[in-house]
Amino acid sequence: MSKYINVALKLILKKRGIIMDKMIRSSKEPNYNWIFDLVDGLKGFTILKNFDGEVIYINKVLLRLLGFNHDDIGGNYDFFFKNFFLNEAKKVDENIYDITLNSRYGFTLRFKMVDNFLNSDDGRKLCIISTLNFVKSELDTMRDVNAYLDLLYNRFKLVDMVDTGILLMDKRRRIEYINKAACQLMCLDYKKAYRKDAEKVLKSLDEKINFDEIVSNKIAVYNLKDSGRFLSMEVADTYDDNFLCIIVKDVTEKLKFGEIIEKSEKFNLMGSLAVSLIHEIKNSITSIKGFLQLMQLKDKANASFFDTIISESDRIIDLVMSYLGVVRNSPDEGIDLNELIEKYMILIEAEAKHRQIEIIKKLRQVPMVKIDNNQLKQVLLNVFQNSFQAIGSGGKIWITTRFNSYTNRVIIKIADNGGGIDRETLKKVMVPLFTTKKDGTGLGLSISKNILNKYGGDLKIFSKKGTGTIVNIYLELKK
Repeated sequence: MSKYINVALKLILKKRGIIMDKMIRSSKEPNYNWIFDLVDGLKGFTILKNFDGEVIYINKVLLRLLGFNHDDIGGNYDFFFKNFFLNEAKKVDENIYDITLNSRYGFTLRFKMVDNFLNSDDGRKLCIISTLNFVKSELDTMRDVNAYLDLLYNRFKLVDMVDTGILLMDKRRRIEYINKAACQLMCLDYKKAYRKDAEKVLKSLDEKINFDEIVSNKIAVYNLKDSGRFLSMEVADTYDDNFLCIIVKDVTEKLKFGEIIEKSEKFNLMGSLAVSLIHEIKNSITSIKGFLQLMQLKDKANASFFDTIISESDRIIDLVMSYLGVVRNSPDEGIDLNELIEKYMILIEAEAKHRQIEIIKKLRQVPMVKIDNNQLKQVLLNVFQNSFQAIGSGGKIWITTRFNSYTNRVIIKIADNGGGIDRETLKKVMVPLFTTKKDGTGLGLSISKNILNKYGGDLKIFSKKGTGTIVNIYLELKK
């Protein structure tokens, strides 16, 4: 077969004639690209080498047989041939070798390789051309070879199409096969993983990965360092004691979903308990309110005191109900925001004075907004309590109001010069039950946001460790 390949190439080269000779003579370094194109058009298995014996090209027919293409090689054919393809080579004659090549699919193929010089039309030697033929093979014709290649390609194409990673290892734990999904999931280069120690390859992903743990437990889940991704590694049955197969899956979303379900169940349980508790509190406050009204009828002189106590009883019920996220319908008339803030700030400023904190107000004229008085009081109280605890004595809190005509919303801005919030904590401050305070409940901000959302508003927090915190409260206008 090598004789016919050489003759075919010479016929093609002869047609190129003068153009080919000019190309070679005009270049100080050998230019093989046009030869590569020629051998890629041949149906036989062909390797090109330079005069130092280094492999400079492998034609696509042979690469396809071994399960690769030119993109997989990346241009370094000699390195790939000697480190990945070549399993064994024996010299039979001066230019004849008996070689065994590794396939990507986990088996080896034996060839007789014949080396000859590839000559130009004027007899000059261009490079070494090696032709390969099967030894003791049932594939006698190229039709047989192509049918065999199609069979392999179609089988392994399915394996490469799935989004599940597959690693196949021999008894020495060397990786004999790794599909595309596994390379992508583990950010591996096939050339760096093939025929390498599986344990070392996995350890390179993350030191926590323990190969023996995977094998003994049949499955393990690892959080890859600096990636935020979780991979499950599961041992699969290959029905062959000579091989070990590990299935790799990205279970990040699955775990997150499981956490959400677990939290949801926890919150549902808490909600049920809270409903029962609030029902009893409401009954008790209603009873107290009833007795206060009876006492008010008997004690006309202190009627104003009883009015205040009864009013505060009603507000206690509203506040308790707000912790369940139960918000009354928005009043049709709307509220004067600045007037409400001025009225409620009397209580907040009293606590601020006690804590030696200065509050600076800058209330601009704004339109009427849509929210319940008591609900907004609760939101302001929650935000100010957080600021009080963050800045300590001697700090400052600024509260401003303004109208944003572009978004058609009123904004209450509450800023402090406290210690600020780090990035990771800032991501969690709205999560129910999350708190960094010793006596905190982790409910204040989440409830405040829930209240505002039900009125079409919103709450956003901007902060950086060491530079203070800004809380923006967004309110819808009265329609």
